[in-house]
Amino acid sequence: MIDMKTTVQAKNATMLAEVEQAEYPYGLRIRLDNDSLKKLGISELPAIDSEHKLVALVCVIGLNMNENAGEGEPNRSVELQIEQMTLSPAKEEDEATDTAKVMFPGMA
Repeated sequence: MIDMKTTVQAKNATMLAEVEQAEYPYGLRIRLDNDSLKKLGISELPAIDSEHKLVALVCVIGLNMNENAGEGEPNRSVELQIEQMTLSPAKEEDEATDTAKVMFPGMA
């Protein structure tokens, strides 16, 4: 798994003044409403700060790239639509499921 926390370099690049920066980028947060919770079989809300494993099938619905003079590397983004997903309690490292087998069954 890749840690998606905002790096110090990225925080400094977006700061115009001393402002508290979010620990993770805005687009990585999702909200599950009542209907979504029911579909996932979640009847009791989990505790705040509890960790869970999310596996999702996504579709690329948008791409963006722009480049400004003097900025070096272009800014790129990919917009993903979650189409299917499962949510389960996080497992210990030695019990973890092979993500590739979950995401691509029959191809391992």
